[in-house]
Amino acid sequence: LIVPREQQWPAVLNILEGHTRDVEAVAVSPDGRWIVSGSRDETVRVWDAATGVQQSVLKGHAWNVTAVAVSPDGRWIVSGSEDLTVRVWDAATGVQQSVLEGHSKTVTAVAVSPDGRWIVSGSWDETVRVWDAAAGMQQSVLRGHTRDVEAVAVSPDGRWIVSGSGDKTVRVWDAATGVQQSVLEGHTDWVIAVAVSPDGRWIVSGSRDNTVRVWDAATGAQQSVLEGHTEWVAAVAVSADNMIIESTDFSGVSIRWSTSTWTKVDDDTTTVENNA
Repeated sequence: LIVPREQQWPAVLNILEGHTRDVEAVAVSPDGRWIVSGSRDETVRVWDAATGVQQSVLKGHAWNVTAVAVSPDGRWIVSGSEDLTVRVWDAATGVQQSVLEGHSKTVTAVAVSPDGRWIVSGSWDETVRVWDAAAGMQQSVLRGHTRDVEAVAVSPDGRWIVSGSGDKTVRVWDAATGVQQSVLEGHTDWVIAVAVSPDGRWIVSGSRDNTVRVWDAATGAQQSVLEGHTEWVAAVAVSADNMIIESTDFSGVSIRWSTSTWTKVDDDTTTVENNA
């Protein structure tokens, strides 16, 4: 029995309808006023977070949109696609500002530096690339992964980049030089989600091995293995106060973990979505 989403999670405020195929990625504006989504219908859509009303449809990608991000100042949106491009859009007008070309396979992940000056992308071509956001030019290509890059993140101070890959590793790179600083090994299957804590102390990763792992950002040492998911871990995030890690798996189960005890918060497990 699949329980309707509205009944299983009463906190649902809006259901945003408009995409005509699977939604692959979402992001929220810094002020929380609007939501961005990317879909296999080749569009990026912007929604009013309070009302759920669609504000704009950004068209330009020639294939599935697989990743989206928003600049820290909320002025522009970044998207990645199976058409091998990263695109930058004016958030206010929806006008495409630039097309960043260089990847040779699907772009799987995008992130923006804290100062908004550069963009990071990861791809099935096994590279992480850094782009000048204003000029739309490629700054560097970070090579080291031996399988698809599935996830990227940037440290809060903008000094380093984190990537997760099908080679089962998490890698840390110097953002200024592109030099690989460390390789974090421990996962036994693809790493498909990464995040950095707001204080920059920890790196968090999620994997097809059904675990969430926490790493000391300074030393690369594994701090904890969080076990509880029964499906691939698709997304990870850290709360603004650094006290909670939240992870969601492909079955829609979301778990909140305490960073003081590395255990589930009151055994808090929520099903956010189920698919027949």
